[in-house]
Amino acid sequence: MKSILLPLILLLQVVQINAKAISLPSKTCALLHREVIRGGGQSTSSNAPVKTSAKSSAVTEGLKNTLASGLAAACSKTILAPFDTIKTVQQDVMGGTSLSFVQAVKKICGREGGVGNLYAGLGVSVLGAMPSVGLYFGVYSYCKRTLGPILVSRFGSERTDNNKQILSDRALQTFSVALSAAIGNTVASFSRVPYEVVKQSLQTGQYSSTVQALTKMWQTSGMRSFFPMGSISIQMVRDIPYAIFTLLSYEYIKEAWILKQSSTDPENRWWRDMVGGATAGGIGSYLTNPLDVIKTRLQTTDVTGEYGGSISKCAMSVWEEGGAAAFLRGSVPRLLHKVPSNGAFFVFYEFFRRVLQAEQ
Repeated sequence: MKSILLPLILLLQVVQINAKAISLPSKTCALLHREVIRGGGQSTSSNAPVKTSAKSSAVTEGLKNTLASGLAAACSKTILAPFDTIKTVQQDVMGGTSLSFVQAVKKICGREGGVGNLYAGLGVSVLGAMPSVGLYFGVYSYCKRTLGPILVSRFGSERTDNNKQILSDRALQTFSVALSAAIGNTVASFSRVPYEVVKQSLQTGQYSSTVQALTKMWQTSGMRSFFPMGSISIQMVRDIPYAIFTLLSYEYIKEAWILKQSSTDPENRWWRDMVGGATAGGIGSYLTNPLDVIKTRLQTTDVTGEYGGSISKCAMSVWEEGGAAAFLRGSVPRLLHKVPSNGAFFVFYEFFRRVLQAEQ
């Protein structure tokens, strides 16, 4: 635990000390933002350099967002790991009964290792989340910066064929955010499955250490152990809607409240990032909890092929156990994990974005 926390604390201290020294002047940031948004649409002596500059800017921002989100994921995962463990144990219970929050805590702490079991799989979670989340937000940022201007130039107010715009710029902006979130999560889902499977196996007490989990899982079914049947498809089925709901909510809250308030009160930007991120995470988490229940089942109990990797078969099994209520198993600890987790994540994410000069 200390080996994970100490580097994060030191990193935050170093970044905080140097944050002011590397920030761009606000006028320069505004100028760059206008240049990128306009992309290649403006008339210049040569359009090629402008388009190249816009594309290069999108790539650079994508890389900066990759680093910022990876660091933010490590910080938030470390802080709120116990709630994720409790959620997994609640969802892993099969049959007509279900565990309450307190019962799940007692079951976890009753295993050898005591309270430390609440942090089971933390190392795997942090090391797996950093590249996965980094890839997700990097691709999301790049696609949003690229798709937005393209959609506006073809269907919005900047059409070049002298025809009336098909959709409003606001609708196109919303669609570009949703599409970018879907693309980003589709790419990241493939890298997310193995560490999710190992992490949840540790959280449910199937293995006592990461080394044992990796060794036994490999000996049992080889690579199939890390990619149970249906695991990638259900990961995408859950994560893509979650990403769309969460990022649409966050982008709206950010534009309508966070940025407007921060223009007059920049010193307290951090707590608005926290509230906005927490709210968006809560919306996305609750709406996709039924999919999360199915994902947990497929990734923790279907190594032997009980459901045959079938999402519908697993869903029917959950329904037969407890009806609609069974799909809300783990929703309370999931919200207790996701709401503050997203709040913490977006605080760190926006902070690192400003430090890395990715903030527009």
